[in-house]
Amino acid sequence: MNNPVGPMFNLATQQQLLEKEWNRIKDKFPAERSRIVPYPGGPQCMACKQLVKKVQVCAGCKMAIYCSPECTKQWWKKGHKRQCPATKRDGERIPKYKEIVQQFPWTDAGWNAQGYYMKYLVWVQFGVLGSSREKVGYWAVYERTNQDTWDEILDSPWGRQLTEEEGWKLATKFIPSLAPKVCPSFPPTFDDNWTSYYQWRRLPIESPAAILLQWPLSVYACLKELGLVKKELAGPRRKLRVDYIGLRDEFGFIPVFGELALLFPNTDLDLVMFGEHNSRAFERAKSRGLAPQPCVFEYTAPSMCGGGTIRIFIDPSPPYYRPSRDPSDHPDAIVALNAGLGSFISWQHVILLSIEFDIPFAVTDYCEASLAEVKWEVLQQGVSSTLPPPKGIELIHYHAMLAKVLKEVRIADVEKVSAALERERPAKLNEFMEPSQRTAMHSLSPGSSNGVIQVVTRGTAKV
Repeated sequence: MNNPVGPMFNLATQQQLLEKEWNRIKDKFPAERSRIVPYPGGPQCMACKQLVKKVQVCAGCKMAIYCSPECTKQWWKKGHKRQCPATKRDGERIPKYKEIVQQFPWTDAGWNAQGYYMKYLVWVQFGVLGSSREKVGYWAVYERTNQDTWDEILDSPWGRQLTEEEGWKLATKFIPSLAPKVCPSFPPTFDDNWTSYYQWRRLPIESPAAILLQWPLSVYACLKELGLVKKELAGPRRKLRVDYIGLRDEFGFIPVFGELALLFPNTDLDLVMFGEHNSRAFERAKSRGLAPQPCVFEYTAPSMCGGGTIRIFIDPSPPYYRPSRDPSDHPDAIVALNAGLGSFISWQHVILLSIEFDIPFAVTDYCEASLAEVKWEVLQQGVSSTLPPPKGIELIHYHAMLAKVLKEVRIADVEKVSAALERERPAKLNEFMEPSQRTAMHSLSPGSSNGVIQVVTRGTAKV
């Protein structure tokens, strides 16, 4: 019998089912694998969302799932035409995604009998699945339906600070300590892959730390793409400010970003985090008498590791980030992880202003198809005042919102921004993605947290 577990269940139910399943198979694994599936009933049609008995796939990308030729045509017009080439490239990356996952022996437990990857089964293997920070430390999962545990996570930057052992909840040898008994070699000598990074960090490959380290390492990978990574001590000490957009899950494991001090030697790095929950977190802290300060974490790497420092700030500004029009207030770079650029109209402000003011800006997302949701040509037409009349309700709505954005942004150099919007923005596989495999209901294409990197604005690095 295949028991479903997935987004339709709350985390407590998922945890109960997965723990029971792991106890059933752990002594027989890998001969016996989990029979739990991520979605009940199997794959769904991308267009009508109904269960598919006989899978039909897009003739172009061979990844998108449909139930009929009618649904295939309908969804092509609705948006797959835009995403199809990117989805095809995602499909071509399936071997590389698997290669990244297979660097770690513990990921094998995630593959069930049907070939689906169940990442929370891996977490259960290490006893770190849950939503309570008190119980599972840095691993606490954001759960929209559980307000109590989410409030606990929101309070964590100003509440009692966890020790590394309390935060990581792993055996000591598996923890990437920021106070290591033996420092990593300096200058950093790792290649861009998890195996090499673990060797440099002196972590056994059996450690699941990469599941959380994907966050600081993806920031590192974005900044490297923007030309802001240097590994030598030569030259004066530099200061680097990075605006980090989209803070949410990270509230509960902010100290993990201390890893960046080891990766940016001879550098004072300020990571300023913006997000829709920030103002609420500040208000909660004030109501509990915690007197919250914007700087919530500081760490200096040992001098023999380059002496880099990191300060992490939580900005309590309104929820939607917009770069200032004052150049003196610009960051050295903007980074957004799992950004969803095409899903939220508020990103248009960031895209346009980063281009106009040459602010380096890079994002990650689960797969290239997600990045392809951005309507670059419509945005360019809006900027250059060549937007044709919209066809369909969705475009009418989008055009109205875009008109509001353009009025708020007030672009001065229209020709420059318009030309920049026409450029290709290729996606690159992120070698420091989460080593897991996202299972989608309506597509055969791969995906993973922080799976691909895209440079939105190359900009001009000031440091």
